[in-house]
Amino acid sequence: MSLAVLVLLGALDAVFSGFRSAQGRSGMVDHTREDREGMLRGAGLFVLLSLPALAALAIDVLRRGRGIDAYDSAADIFLLFIAPFAAIVLLALATYGLLRWELRYLASAIILGPCTFLRPYVVSAAAVVAAVLAGEPGVAVTAALAVIAVLAVEPLLDALQHRRT
Repeated sequence: MSLAVLVLLGALDAVFSGFRSAQGRSGMVDHTREDREGMLRGAGLFVLLSLPALAALAIDVLRRGRGIDAYDSAADIFLLFIAPFAAIVLLALATYGLLRWELRYLASAIILGPCTFLRPYVVSAAAVVAAVLAGEPGVAVTAALAVIAVLAVEPLLDALQHRRT
């Protein structure tokens, strides 16, 4: 179950990365169409970038001949870090969606900006702790590939967006 929650959070993160990439720098410009397209690009890129982590998980589980208990335990540990962080971000995004554009930027500056800055550190720390406590090399490899996938979405989308403009 925890593994499924992590995949869902990763997909949401990719969607929001697509949104950030497509948003541009002015909140006064209506970007609705571009935002939707950016979110879809983020989700699609996440699926592609996640394939190595999914392959590593499948290969390790098949090679060991055991279930995914080590991965599920690692996912539980990972969620201890990620769930509170994700809850703060999701609440801030809900607020962001309900406010006028001027207040959106205040919410962005106070909550979303710092969370965006901290995101790679929180995700990386969660992966390291989960991998170390799991004590399984396959879990460590899969966690590293998953973190790379999550953190690569936005820079790649930004590069694509830059090439398009």
